[in-house]
Amino acid sequence: MSPFYLPAKSAGAGAPQVEDGLAILRFDDLTKISHPDWAGTDTFGHADDGERYHFQFTLLDEAHAVQYTDGDPIELEAMTRTSTGEKSNFFAYLSAMLTPAELAQYNEATADNPFDGSMLQGRVLNAKIVHNKKGWPQIDAIIGIAKPKGK
Repeated sequence: MSPFYLPAKSAGAGAPQVEDGLAILRFDDLTKISHPDWAGTDTFGHADDGERYHFQFTLLDEAHAVQYTDGDPIELEAMTRTSTGEKSNFFAYLSAMLTPAELAQYNEATADNPFDGSMLQGRVLNAKIVHNKKGWPQIDAIIGIAKPKGK
């Protein structure tokens, strides 16, 4: 019988080096992802379907240039449940990303007349970054739209 070699264990990339505090991010996308293994009952006894919105961002420097680690852009994500009401985390993130006029339009949107959020892709934002218990950077809050470079 010939030898059967298994691949060596990889170390994994590890957490990107991002400092806690204020950061500049570029909004890239919003996706709704199903996490069936999260479905069931949450810690408060409420039904949880496992669906989450993932706000996807890229970390920028003060000159609004993309930040890299090991040749790859540093991407961060904020995740919320699918509730979109005014007390939801979704609404808190979104309202900080929109201008007052855009927020008014969003508040007027309906299922028959949805809000076109395509202008948000590429928008540069200020955010607060913290690290979770495992040492990974996460977005604690979106503070608002960043001023253009050099101003």
